[in-house]
Amino acid sequence: MRRFLGLGGGGGPPPVYAGPISGDNSVDPYRPEDVLTVKHGANEYLFKYPTNTIATHALNVGHLRDKVAEITSVDVKRLSLICAGRQLKDDNVTLQTLGIEHGAKILAVGTNSAPPSRPGPNTAAATLPPPPKVKLGPSEKIEAVRDHVVATLFPLVDDFIAGDGAESPEKRADIHRRLGETIMGELLKLDGVETEDPKIRARRKEVVREIQGALDALDKALRESA
Repeated sequence: MRRFLGLGGGGGPPPVYAGPISGDNSVDPYRPEDVLTVKHGANEYLFKYPTNTIATHALNVGHLRDKVAEITSVDVKRLSLICAGRQLKDDNVTLQTLGIEHGAKILAVGTNSAPPSRPGPNTAAATLPPPPKVKLGPSEKIEAVRDHVVATLFPLVDDFIAGDGAESPEKRADIHRRLGETIMGELLKLDGVETEDPKIRARRKEVVREIQGALDALDKALRESA
């Protein structure tokens, strides 16, 4: 396992943030422990720590990523962690610094499966010239992700929710896993859209909530069919 500095690698006081993005340290000050809910595919895990571990900046992203890798058996290098639509990239930063507090919900995305192989050099596709790349601005990127999700993934979510029960539980779980990972990939694309414009940031947050709602509906449908 890797080791990280508890305060994000600096010696001074931890950075100040505007407020929690998920969870709330002030809830039940006499609670016996801090908890985080981590979701990976169709599984949910409850991570427990001594009270105020998060508030005192003793828990950072690297610690959490290592624990998720241990629980899910996914290679730590293949794991992405997301909270409130934000990807947690810097393992040295503490959760408290990011605004992640007791009771927060974390999404873990990653699999040990190998990515699909690309066409070989002798295939016809390899002889075609690559399409020209169009540079999109932040707003266009956000809308492109939303349009793709609405047109191609939302119908699949609707079909899953309205399933007639013909699939076996194993098949249904596999469909849920693959569709959920695809949706999470689109959320990662939104996280990669960088902008300082408050209107664009608000629109990105709105689209993240919309897509997250479809993911929640997908999970609920799986639970109800179990």
